[in-house]
Amino acid sequence: MIEFRHSKSQAFYDYWCNLPRVGILPDKSSFKPEEIPSLLSTMLVYELISSDFIRIRLIGSTVEERFGGSRTGTNYLDMVEEHRKPSASAALWSQVEKPCGMHVLLEQELMSGRIAYIEAVGLPISNTEGGHPLILFQNNEISRDRDDLLLENWDQFDDKEDRLLKCIRVSERRFFDLGAGIPDFRD
Repeated sequence: MIEFRHSKSQAFYDYWCNLPRVGILPDKSSFKPEEIPSLLSTMLVYELISSDFIRIRLIGSTVEERFGGSRTGTNYLDMVEEHRKPSASAALWSQVEKPCGMHVLLEQELMSGRIAYIEAVGLPISNTEGGHPLILFQNNEISRDRDDLLLENWDQFDDKEDRLLKCIRVSERRFFDLGAGIPDFRD
């Protein structure tokens, strides 16, 4: 099993594991954001519409600020470098085609030049209402040093522009088994 580096990542995984199941996955109707208020500011929900459109259904305030404002309803792939779009899409689709978890370590370069190290955990949920597949994500800033976690401290930047995301790089991606195995996908 994955050893999460941030306590919110573990809390998110524990919440997901305790949701009622339809097969191996919890159903969208059982996901109640109001039950996990401490996790909402760093949460995202992606709706997989097509290989070139991944809709952001929900975005927490901390993530929204880093992404430069409201992104609800927009295409997540618009924030991915052109050459990485097919791979980013395929990674997310892999999670729903063979339901599995995803653990990703990211480097997010901000406009200030600062690098934010992010632990992202993605978990699919079923959508028995007949809609598109959904993936819940929890994104938490961590220290580059495995043993030293960071606190979100946006006040250190005077200019809001300095806090905005410039680009995202995947440092490490691992899928983990939720009962259906893991996909063959490789970056």
